[in-house]
Amino acid sequence: MAAAAVVSTTGFMGMWNGTKDGKQEGYIDWASGVTNVHDPLQVKIEVEDIRTLNPQPNYENNGYGIVKHKSSLTPEQFLAGNDPEGKKYIEDVYYKEVAELVKQVTGSDIVVPYVFRIRQNSMKAGEFAANKLSHAALPVAHVDRDAVTGEDGVREVLGEQAEELIKQGKRYAQVNVWRTIDHPIQKWPLCFINHSGVDGWSYDTHLARVYPTNDPRIVIRGTKKHDSVVKYDPGYKYHYVSKLDLDEALVFSSFDSDMTKVSPHGAFWDDASPEDAPTRRSIEVRCWVFFD
Repeated sequence: MAAAAVVSTTGFMGMWNGTKDGKQEGYIDWASGVTNVHDPLQVKIEVEDIRTLNPQPNYENNGYGIVKHKSSLTPEQFLAGNDPEGKKYIEDVYYKEVAELVKQVTGSDIVVPYVFRIRQNSMKAGEFAANKLSHAALPVAHVDRDAVTGEDGVREVLGEQAEELIKQGKRYAQVNVWRTIDHPIQKWPLCFINHSGVDGWSYDTHLARVYPTNDPRIVIRGTKKHDSVVKYDPGYKYHYVSKLDLDEALVFSSFDSDMTKVSPHGAFWDDASPEDAPTRRSIEVRCWVFFD
């Protein structure tokens, strides 16, 4: 019996495009908009649908994958997360659901959800190309943290517990749970960059740092010193999940002390998106996870 064909789509996503002053690192002042960073490089990509791959990428082997997971929260309860009362409800109820899911997927007993983000993206392809590389609505490939900001972040949330576990040489990661809120995803789906075929891929070689000032996201990002933007490599492979539904979730390492497991990611423009596709509304919860 012939194997089922792998289905793919085409599109583009943003990546590091260097600086105007030739420096290796970028900066951006969110108050004034002053930056030395070029507009993102628009990389044309072919993206394989994880649903049609055999075997499918999964968290254990690849650091990212799709899982079945139905939340008890309604779309209205998710969308209320930007209000104080709605935020508390997500932290009290949805965080518990996420922690249990991440424990099942990763096999870890130490899972601490600590922040969430709600995104709504209705941009059209022609509206892409702003210079604020770290803006949440822009489709720029990134990892949430690198070796420096990862260690800082886990210490900020877990304190002495993190210190002790790091001393023991434990592997740790920031694991994200990403889902749609109200409709199957058709516009700006999430793309995972598989770098397993790139020799010597590392935080130092394939990411560029962008240092922000006057950053309004400080409540979410804490004391994170810089953002980490992906540099293009021809060895990358690109994966996504077509029409991610309400009873599904994407689980992935957005930072990992084991660099082979970290999953660079970002929204991408899907050329197959219907003209009348609904606004993409998604919620992402970030967890600190330690492994035995």
